[in-house]
Amino acid sequence: MFEKNGIIVLNKPTGMSSSLAVQIVKRTLKPQKIGHLGTLDPLGTGILLIAVNKATKLFDEYLKKDKTYRAIFYFGKETDTLDSEGKVIKKNNIDISLNQVIEVARQFEGEFEQMPPQYSAKKINGKKAYELARQGKEVALKTRHICIYSCKVLSQIKKNTFMFEINCSSGTYIRSICRDIAEQLSTYGTMLAIIRTKCGIYALNDSCTLEDIKQNNFKFFEI
Repeated sequence: MFEKNGIIVLNKPTGMSSSLAVQIVKRTLKPQKIGHLGTLDPLGTGILLIAVNKATKLFDEYLKKDKTYRAIFYFGKETDTLDSEGKVIKKNNIDISLNQVIEVARQFEGEFEQMPPQYSAKKINGKKAYELARQGKEVALKTRHICIYSCKVLSQIKKNTFMFEINCSSGTYIRSICRDIAEQLSTYGTMLAIIRTKCGIYALNDSCTLEDIKQNNFKFFEI
C-alpha cells in the first residue's frame, strides 16, 4: 500500500486515455485514493498530473492552473474531431506561408469566448459531447471564457504544417484554436499532434513514465 500524499507528474503516452493511465498507476502503487488533475486527450502526450491519497482534494485547485502546449497544426483540411483521428469533412487547396500564420497567431493572444469542439468531454445533460457526436447527434455547445497568454509559431515543418507553442488558461481547447486560426486564413485546420509541456509549476523535466513508476524510479511531490 502506497501511503504518501502528493502528486506524480506523468508523461502520458499517446494513444492512451487519462483514466487508463491512472488505472495503471493505481494497480502499480496501490494507494488508497488516486485521480488525475485535468484530463489529456488520448492523442495527446506530456504532463498528466496524478494526485495520490489526500492530494486528490486538490482537484479544483489544479484544474484551474495555466497550461503550456506544443502542437502541430495542418491547414487545408478539417476533420469531425478536429484532430488526426477523425474523418475529413472539409478541405480546400491552399498554400499557407509562415508569415501568414505568424501574423494571424498574434491575433489569438488575449481573452476570448471559445467554442469547444463537437468531440469533447463537455457534459450535455449528463452526457459527454463526444458520446452524442458519435451517435450522429448535433450538440448545442456553449462558448467558454478563456485567456491565451501567448500563441507562438515555432517553425514550419512542411507545406501547410506548423509547430505552435501555446500558453493558456485552464479550459482552453487547442483543437479549437487550430480551427479558428484556419478560419482567419480562409481555410480549414486539423491538429496533428499535441504535447502538454507545463501545468502550473510542473514541467516535463519533473515527469516520469509509466515504466519509471513500475520500476519505482520516479519523482514524487509530497504535500
